[in-house]
Amino acid sequence: MLSTVVLAAFSFNGLAPATRTSGITMAAKKAAPAAVGSLGLMGADVETKGLWDPAGYLNKYDFDRLRLAELKHGRAAMLATLGFVVQEYYRWPNSAGLFQAENPLEALSPENAPTLGFVQILVVAGIIELRSKAYPGRVPGDIGFDPLGLSKDGIPENYQLAEIKNGRLAMVAFLGFVAQTALTGKGIVESTFDVFA
Repeated sequence: MLSTVVLAAFSFNGLAPATRTSGITMAAKKAAPAAVGSLGLMGADVETKGLWDPAGYLNKYDFDRLRLAELKHGRAAMLATLGFVVQEYYRWPNSAGLFQAENPLEALSPENAPTLGFVQILVVAGIIELRSKAYPGRVPGDIGFDPLGLSKDGIPENYQLAEIKNGRLAMVAFLGFVAQTALTGKGIVESTFDVFA
């Protein structure tokens, strides 16, 4: 599964140079937040808007709401897929022996993870969700966190497209990682190399 995801990631050309940007500068976002519109349609939306929507979500929900949900889930899935690989090779050292399993699914078992650890994760996720909910005047997914200043002159369309595509790939990869780990009982990298051994 890991090799398939790596090969699929190379098929995305999200880092190709592009001259178009969203046209929304950081100064404009701060000066007139109510005037900022949605991301609009990108190349990745061809299958989402008009050509492929079997459940009819675009007739029921606002496009910006759906885009925001997709970005949130994609970002979480990108972190989760990275976490699956990191967990196999690195565990935070502690005297209690918590979260020490190589298998990420076993690391979350009651024997390896304290209840307060789960509460802490939920509290932090809730704080992030509440602080970023209905962020006024921003395009979907823009929560004002840009420490590198990549979007100070507007978010380049190729960055938007790369995030959408990689987020979609990560959501599929995460489900595959969970299935592969549950079936083999081993970490992703180890079970992938077992196939080639």
